[in-house]
Amino acid sequence: MTRVLITGGAKGLGQACVRTALTDGCHVTVLDADANGLTQLPAGVSAIYADLADAAELRSAINRLSASEPFDIVIMNAGINATGPFETLPVERQAKLIAVNLTAPMALTTALIQADKIARDGRLVFVSSLSHFVSYPGASTYAGTKDGLTIFARSLRRPLRRSLGIRVQVVAPGPMDTDHATEHSPSPDDRRARVAPAFVADAIWRNRSGFLIVPGMAANGVSILGRLLPGVAGRIMRRMIFEKLQVRTPVQDTHSAREQSSLHALHPDQFLTEEP
Repeated sequence: MTRVLITGGAKGLGQACVRTALTDGCHVTVLDADANGLTQLPAGVSAIYADLADAAELRSAINRLSASEPFDIVIMNAGINATGPFETLPVERQAKLIAVNLTAPMALTTALIQADKIARDGRLVFVSSLSHFVSYPGASTYAGTKDGLTIFARSLRRPLRRSLGIRVQVVAPGPMDTDHATEHSPSPDDRRARVAPAFVADAIWRNRSGFLIVPGMAANGVSILGRLLPGVAGRIMRRMIFEKLQVRTPVQDTHSAREQSSLHALHPDQFLTEEP
């Protein structure tokens, strides 16, 4: 039976990936900070609670994963956002974004590889963003973490393929029809214009070769525009996002006071050099 690990699998794209994997008869493990969402997962799904911005919880999750059977597919999907003018974004929130979106997946990936918990000839998929190809004014820290994740994945691509047979992939979806995306979108916002998470999950599942997955014709068009005419794409994004965001509350996030108070500075080495 194919074993799948999905971070951030309780909601949104992660939840859609869980459903797709179950439909294909896989055994699924979900790692998420949404305790309520974990209790509502389908029967048979293994759940690991961890706030990826909390050093102790991340270490505990790494220990549990290191004691598991190897995974055939690992989808690093967990991520958070915060929108508004960059200068209004508190340093603590920037640190949390970096911890969850970039530092944690790097630490998890390294720990899984060191513990030989990604199967030979397996897949390691990182969920990035269409912002890799175009600027994202109003969510610059988010875009920076996603671009960093893409570069990290690119640096692993050939070494892991040659040494362990692991295929590394990056998916760069555009705006999706999720509650999280709605909270960080300009108003008014038409959810009908966004792609369904199930569509992106299916694209991840079907595209088992190649490095970069950009689901949908519209997203592909934007990626091409961003590469060929970055200045034009930047001006369009500013009008569509940043100028509309300025009429909203300066900074938006989706995390509780408990999560914010548990923030710790993270560095991958602290999870990889200490004995459990």
